[in-house]
Amino acid sequence: MLEVVYWGFDGLDVAFQGALRRDLVAILDEAKARAQAQARPVLIEYRAARFVLAETGAPNGYAFRCDSGHDGAIWFFKRGMSGADWNIRVSVKSLALALYGLGGVRARLYAFLADVCEMVGVESIGRVDYAVDVLAPHLVLVPEYFVMHSHTDRRDHIEPTEMEVGGKSSRVTSVTVGHMPRRQIIVYDKRAEVVQKHKVHWWEIWNEARRLQSKPELDPTDGVRSRVWRVEVRVGKDHLWERWRIRRWSDLDEKIGDVLSAALAAIRYALPGDDTNRSRWANHLLWDVVANKLTSDLFEMTCGAQPSRVKQVMREHLHETIAKQIIGSAATLSIAAGVPDEEVRDVPDALSTLLDNFIRERPERFQEKRARAAERYDFSNLRR
Repeated sequence: MLEVVYWGFDGLDVAFQGALRRDLVAILDEAKARAQAQARPVLIEYRAARFVLAETGAPNGYAFRCDSGHDGAIWFFKRGMSGADWNIRVSVKSLALALYGLGGVRARLYAFLADVCEMVGVESIGRVDYAVDVLAPHLVLVPEYFVMHSHTDRRDHIEPTEMEVGGKSSRVTSVTVGHMPRRQIIVYDKRAEVVQKHKVHWWEIWNEARRLQSKPELDPTDGVRSRVWRVEVRVGKDHLWERWRIRRWSDLDEKIGDVLSAALAAIRYALPGDDTNRSRWANHLLWDVVANKLTSDLFEMTCGAQPSRVKQVMREHLHETIAKQIIGSAATLSIAAGVPDEEVRDVPDALSTLLDNFIRERPERFQEKRARAAERYDFSNLRR
């Protein structure tokens, strides 16, 4: 039995006509020089906007690259002052779309733009990703079961597994069909990615869906029964405009359901049959489950998890990770200092003295390190 544990928009790229406020351009120029000199991003607070400015911009004339937080977006700005020029581009993070839905994200984008921009014109949709996560512990992904047009590209990714009697076995962890900036579908082991990249917030998102259905939570340590597969449809600018004439929000609202359904019809995961014509193979249950979800409300869907709870989970994971690093470093330091086994209980006091001396003797340096941590991890954002 396959169970959907999440569905919603997972990526969004948009360009805007418009221009930054003149005084903000001067602030960003100074901050960028400081970021380059210090070789680290700089935290910027301007009006109600709060973001981290990177040391470098981006290709195509974008002078400034700004990160508005874990549940925000990456913004790119040019220095141009004409409101008729395409000086603004944004790439929304998947967590923002999961927590707030497409409608909520739009409102947050325009609130940010109102703070930092002198003027904002029309938009141009550059990319849309939509994902459906399916709990499927026993699914075995077989590349040959994909049915598509003969000219469509397919990429398979193989992950080696343990040696077994009879030789080496392997497991397919993802299959990608198509290419950007046109249309692409990727099916992959989302659980494996979450574990590998420490995206701990997805456990809270998935488990909130199960709690709402009075089902037991997924156990992150159970590599089989907690295996979640993601089916993700990615639609780039070329396909959006050339095939569907999608450029504005209104176009997206009107047509995105048809875009996604057409993608799943053109590229299918099927069950082999006796028919030599692969196009007549029936859909795999995975494909039917995903297609059924796309007939529901696509726009106001949020994961149901509370943003504050998701951020707290991320904060707790960071705390746990750093604590483990401190313990490991303390053990290594005790060896380097030649502490004998019978005196190991004195290590905490020695570390406390070391830290206390550093803070008393070099308070500015310690505050600088704290500032760097705040900018890197954005603790205030995690509290919001």
